[in-house]
Amino acid sequence: MRNHTIKGLAFAAGALLVVVALSASAHAGTLRRGSTGVGGTVTGALPGQVLWTYYETTELFTLCSSTTADSDGCNVGGNGDNLIRLVNPNGAANANLAGARPQTVCAMIYVFDDDEEMGECCGCPLSSAQLATFSVEYNLTRNWALRGGPEQGDHSNGSIAIVAAAPNEPIALGSRGNGLGCPVTLSGACNLGCDPTNVPGYSVTTASNLLGSVTHNQIVQGSTSSTLSTKGLTEIGLFDDAGGDPTNLVYLQSQCGALVGNGSGGGICNCPIE
Repeated sequence: MRNHTIKGLAFAAGALLVVVALSASAHAGTLRRGSTGVGGTVTGALPGQVLWTYYETTELFTLCSSTTADSDGCNVGGNGDNLIRLVNPNGAANANLAGARPQTVCAMIYVFDDDEEMGECCGCPLSSAQLATFSVEYNLTRNWALRGGPEQGDHSNGSIAIVAAAPNEPIALGSRGNGLGCPVTLSGACNLGCDPTNVPGYSVTTASNLLGSVTHNQIVQGSTSSTLSTKGLTEIGLFDDAGGDPTNLVYLQSQCGALVGNGSGGGICNCPIE
């Protein structure tokens, strides 16, 4: 009788441990950057709300030694164009299916040089399941707004921010629109209702996200000291910043508005043609 009692208590204790373990898993702190570990959930923000990457196209290769340095980086260089590929995983590509709804997501793109100056920005719509391939040289840096500066217009390397958002301008022609649902002065930067500026602005939510990668064409130091350099392609995922920094998101939109708001046409990147 005593053995049955002990077994029953052991079984009850084991069941209690399982319940506690499951409860702990359900309330475990997320590993996402910025989590406090208290009350977090593993079903937090979708990946790809705010993405970052770097580009390096024709930056000269500089071989540095222990006594030399280069502000643009040592033992690396750009060997040609970089490609950014974005995919919209939201909605359904076939609207004819019962209950299926297409969902356009705007890729709000902001391009910086290595002096941390924004030189181009634009908003590009991606329909459900669409793949968009951007050439850094031809789509994102060919219409640079800032001429001269410390490097006399050199912008062959820098960083790119890509923010996923819902369309923020009506597609129908309005009082401030141009038929694309964009202000007339931003007809190049804003495409099909994707306005990257602070007027009207946009918010970042879990309702929209983008996924993607970047292909670099690089020169890197050889495997031995006698090998000066080797050339090749590398493809990596875009850096995921979750929901992004609120202050930085305001800055991106405001700086873009100041950059392209004068209507000169400079500083506007362009979307790839489907």
